[in-house]
Formats: sequence, C-alpha cells, structure tokens
Amino acid sequence: MSEPDREESSFWDRHEFKFYQYGHVYAVIYGQVVIDYIPQRRLKRSVKVLLILWGHLFSLLLIVVLPGYFGYHFRTLTDAGDRRLQLLLYVSFANTAIKYATVIVTYVANTVHFEAINQRCTLQRMQLEREFKDAPREPKDPFEFFMYFKFCLINLMMMIQIIGIFAQYGEGSEKEGMVSRVRVHFAIYAFVLWNYTENMADYCYWINASVLKYYRQLNLQLGSLQEEMVRLRPGGMLLHRCCELSDRLEELRRRCTEINGLQKESFRMHQFQLIGLMLSTLINNLTNFYTLFHMLAKESLDEVSFPVIVGSAYATGFYIDTYIVTLVNEHIKLELEGVALTMRRFAEPPTGDERLTREIEHFSLELLNCQPPMLCGLLHLDRRLVYLIAVTAFSYFITLVQFDLYLRKRS
Repeated sequence: MSEPDREESSFWDRHEFKFYQYGHVYAVIYGQVVIDYIPQRRLKRSVKVLLILWGHLFSLLLIVVLPGYFGYHFRTLTDAGDRRLQLLLYVSFANTAIKYATVIVTYVANTVHFEAINQRCTLQRMQLEREFKDAPREPKDPFEFFMYFKFCLINLMMMIQIIGIFAQYGEGSEKEGMVSRVRVHFAIYAFVLWNYTENMADYCYWINASVLKYYRQLNLQLGSLQEEMVRLRPGGMLLHRCCELSDRLEELRRRCTEINGLQKESFRMHQFQLIGLMLSTLINNLTNFYTLFHMLAKESLDEVSFPVIVGSAYATGFYIDTYIVTLVNEHIKLELEGVALTMRRFAEPPTGDERLTREIEHFSLELLNCQPPMLCGLLHLDRRLVYLIAVTAFSYFITLVQFDLYLRKRS
C-alpha cells in the first residue's frame, strides 16, 4: 500500500473543525462561551468580554427573571378542569424544575471553572490528540461514528421539540386564551433549559469519547510493544533494544497518566451537573412514560394523534442519548481492564534488564490508580445507572398510573 493511500484522510478528518465550530457557536448562543471546542483560534479580548457578559445576562434571565414570570402564572400553568390532566401538568412542571436546578448548578460550575475547563480539558485533549497522531487508525472509526450519531441525534431531538412547540401553539391559537399562551411560553422555556444543560452534557460526552479512543490506541500500542519484547533474542544489540523498549514503555505510561487525568478532571468539574442530569433523566423517563400513557388512555390505538407521535419520537431519542452516554463510560472501564490484561502478558525481559523490568512494574502500578471516577463519590456513570434510572422511573410510573385510575373513577 502506498504512503498517500495509507494516509488518506477520512470525512471526519476533513470536516472535524466544522463540527467543533458548530458546537462552539451552539454553546455561545446559549451563553456558554466557556465551552470552547476550538481553542486554537483565540478570540479577541473585546469579543470574549462581550460573550462572557452575554453568558451571564442570559443565564440570569433563565435563572432569575423568567422563573418569576412563570411563578406568577403558576396557577395558570397547572390549572385544569380535568384532574387527570392536572396530574400530568404537575409531572411536567417537576421535570422542568429539575432542569432549572441543573441550569443553576451548571452556571455556577462554569463560572468557577471557566479557565480550568479549557486549560485542563480541551487543551489537554488537544495535546493527547497530537501525541496519538501516529497511533493505529482502528479506534478512530467508532469514535467518529458515535460523534456523527450524537450530532444527528441531538439535532433531531431539537427539531422534534420545536415541532411539538409549534403544534401546541397551533392548538392554542384556536382557543385564544391566556392559559394556552403561558403554556406555550413555558414549553419554550423548558426547551431552552434543555439546550443549556445539553451543551455541557455534549462537551462531557466529547471528552469521555476521546478518553475511550486514547485508551484503545494505547492498548494497541502496548500490544505491539509486547510482541516486540517477545521477539527479543540474545545478541549484540539486545541491550540497545531493551533501552528503546524502556523509553517507549515510559512514554506510554506517561500518556496513560495523562488520559486518566483528563477523565478525572472532566468528572471533577462536571460531577454536580451530571448528578442533576441524572435526576433530570429520571424525571424525563417518568414524564415520557406518563405523558404517553395519558394520551393513549384518551384515544384509541386506531387514531393515534400527532402529539403522541411527537412524544414517542422524543422519548425514543432521549433514551438512546442516555444509553450511549453511559455506554461510553462502560467501554472505558472495559478498555482499562483490557490494558491491564495486556500488561500481564509482558514477560520478564530475556536478559533480566533492570530498567525494562522496572518500567513494566511502574506501568502495572499506574493502572491501579486508573479507576473509573465516581459522581460525587456516590455512583459510577455506566450501564448500571441506566438500569437504576429505568427501574426507579417505572416504579414511580406505576404509582402515577394508580393515581390516574383513582381519578378516573372519581370523575
């Protein structure tokens, strides 16, 4: 295979900057200039100051001003002649309240960690990207695929929510009442809150997906190094080859430390927001289950209405999004186990080279410190979390259905 063919760039390599630029603009619109996917292009100081001011004003508008407006119209938002519909409105309101709390935590964390997010996450990732530039190509393919998938999924969910808002607005225009207008405003507010927290979640997903890619590349490089060590034979160049292998193993150990540091730093700065998103996911599961149940209970399956279709599409996208976020962290844990297994295959050097033996021991000890970080010291962000959220939401859903059946008998 010729050198040009081997180094032929992929679609992601050619358009990676455009994806990151889109993400950066998307974050800035929602007042989060702190999320910078492209720090290699520094903003002018005057522009950066204006964007920071916009971020504070937009965040305070979401946190202080608009909640006062909706608090004033709380009765309008939750009042309904049908008590079953009122229960549905209370559940939806609780969902938005959790998003609101997550926005507050995100705003505070972004303000406190403004410099750290770029200095110790984005820039550190860029440094690792340069170090793994000549690493095996195979782990990059699933990384690129899931970045495409996440990009399309998030934009699809945005469009579904916008369609739902327009559908609600169309129904409200026929009623021409204050109730419908306030509820449309509240739906738009909930949509903006979702986007605000989704910016942070997407950034954290991007960092973790990169961590998974680096661990996979590291494991392949370790495997190649182990095969070279097995092929060592006594001879005049043996000591020289052992020194080369020691240098490469030391470099890989340093990279392993940097990868683990990147993951831990990302979790440390986002752990409270992730806890908020976990609670929001729980309430979203509950809301989606009960909303669909409520709508289907009012109509036959032969004539499924447009809101049911929109709600089902959004619920499906939401569950897939939650699953792939936890799936990445699950794969990081499995890949770390794979790296540890590769290190166990490193045999004693043929000549008993002291330095090479010491580097193997140091790398093995380093892997003991590379444990998946926990959210606030409480739980791991892996598949077990999806199971816990689903079981808890389903338990609460059964309780709501019991209330619904009780109210149906009373009405």
